[in-house]
Amino acid sequence: MKTVDMRPLLSAEWGTDSHAFVTTQFGASIAFNTNGVKKIQFQLTGVVDQLSFVVQINDEPWRKVLVNEQQITFQIPVNTARVRVVLRDSQASSLIFWQNPVKLTTMCIDDGKVTPVIHHEPFVTFVGDSITAGESMAEDGNHPELSYPQLVSDWLGKPLNRIAYGGTGLTANAPFQEPTAIEALWQVAENVERPRVVTDLVIVNYGTNDFNYGATAESFAFGLRIYLLELIKRFHSAKIILMLPFNGAFQSVYQNEVKRFNNFNIMLTNDWQISKDRIHPLSSEHKQIAEHILRGL
Repeated sequence: MKTVDMRPLLSAEWGTDSHAFVTTQFGASIAFNTNGVKKIQFQLTGVVDQLSFVVQINDEPWRKVLVNEQQITFQIPVNTARVRVVLRDSQASSLIFWQNPVKLTTMCIDDGKVTPVIHHEPFVTFVGDSITAGESMAEDGNHPELSYPQLVSDWLGKPLNRIAYGGTGLTANAPFQEPTAIEALWQVAENVERPRVVTDLVIVNYGTNDFNYGATAESFAFGLRIYLLELIKRFHSAKIILMLPFNGAFQSVYQNEVKRFNNFNIMLTNDWQISKDRIHPLSSEHKQIAEHILRGL
């Protein structure tokens, strides 16, 4: 087996520490082209709970691959292929996962050649909670590879930058506070810097968890005001769209707060007919959301 330089193959959701490539983001991906490669192996370190990835080879259906003995191994059945490997799920709790991220150390192939997929900047960036992360989209759990950020990115032909963590929000009412929404903008894991990418479009969706766990309009307005300033700091040259929660929460708060700034556009979602019986939209609804976003752009 021979080692491959992974750096040009990794999506924007991977940071680095002194020993490995690091992520806590469902949807973090590795994309590359192969020629003459039959077997691929990724070595991880420090896996503390069950992890799963999904793999797509050319346009074949995605298939699930579990981490086994700190490794991901799969076969390439054709001589030339475009391959995408996406982090799908972790059995660890949100806090444990944030503090003990996925650490990828090496990539090996049996033979042949691996080349990067050429990405043409600028990126499209999606920011939010578990809905944006693609969690609980079907009976078998997470599907970030089929979520609306990935669909919009693919349809626009832009590389994707995803910043999304389940249970998070803009107030202390949100059930999970690690990472905070602001912390996630700047880090990919505890004390691991998030890479900067050139992005000209940022689509944000927050408020569902705050509303569901009892945040008042006043507390959400305060949290939103602080967060909008942080978005400007991080993405000062991008068009930033605030996509309202699908449950209709905090519409008047959003409309009032954006009047303070010149950097934001609001995308209404109340006529999108996304089911309010579930917190997490289904795969079919993610496709509808992607179509609505593309029309709204």
